[in-house]
Order: sequence, then structure tokens, then C-alpha cells
Amino acid sequence: MQVVKEQIMRALTTKPSSLDQFKSKLQNLSYTEILKIRQSERMNQEDFQSRPILELKEKIQPEILELIKQQRLNRLVEGTCFRKLNSRRRQDKFWYCRLSPNHKVLHYGDLEESPQGEVPHDSLQDKSPLCSWNDRKTNSSEVGKFSRLKIEKEGNQ
Repeated sequence: MQVVKEQIMRALTTKPSSLDQFKSKLQNLSYTEILKIRQSERMNQEDFQSRPILELKEKIQPEILELIKQQRLNRLVEGTCFRKLNSRRRQDKFWYCRLSPNHKVLHYGDLEESPQGEVPHDSLQDKSPLCSWNDRKTNSSEVGKFSRLKIEKEGNQ
């Protein structure tokens, strides 16, 4: 009875548009086909939920997270060039931002043209120590904070 129920449920998930399509789906989902599907699902589930796999996952997860963290920091140290919009929404200038190698200062500045390769820290006019950022988040509010820091810095000069 369970196999029949599963045949019907699987046939209905394809959302047949007619009764003939539904019948053909049922014929394609024979008893042996359902058993094969169940067996492969069981194998996949057992593979990822078995004790050795879970132990291995638990053991290597900290290393993987550290690797991801290092890759992200390396990308920030390399820096990135962004197109800068002017008041007429034209993208004729560039803005470059990169993290210092000691991961303590964010260097940024305007560029006239897109750089070829890395831009040296000393060629970037502005910098902001990360310790001055009270609430670091990884969402779009960073851009607003960065703009406020730049405005505050310009206002103090």
C-alpha cells in the first residue's frame, strides 16, 4: 500500500496536465522503480548521516572555517576597484579600497582610471582604522557607515 501511495505522490509532484499524463507517469513509476528510488535515497541519507561522516565533519569544520576566513581576509588585502557614480549618475571615476596587511586599517581613495593590478597603500589618500568602527556588520549598512566616517573625517579637516 505504501508503494502505491508513493507512486501517486511522485506522479502528482510532476503536476500532469491531463489524466493521460498522470496514467503514463504511474506506469513509469513501477514497483521496481520505486524500490530503486527508495534505495538510492536511503544510500544518500545514510552516507551523510553515518557516524564516521559526522565525526569527520565535526573534526574538519574548524579548519574549513579558518580557511574561509583567511581567503576572505586575503581578498580584502588585495583590494577591489569600484565604479564611482557622480551627480549625473555617470560612472567615469573609480574608487579603490583595500585592507592593510596587518588587518588593522582600511585604505581607500579615488582613482581617475581603473587600475591594472594592485594599488599601493601609499597611493590611496584616505584611511580608516578598523578599531574606530564600533559595530562591524556584513550587510549593506557598512557602506553607510563608511560614508559617515568619510564625511566626519572631511568635516574635521
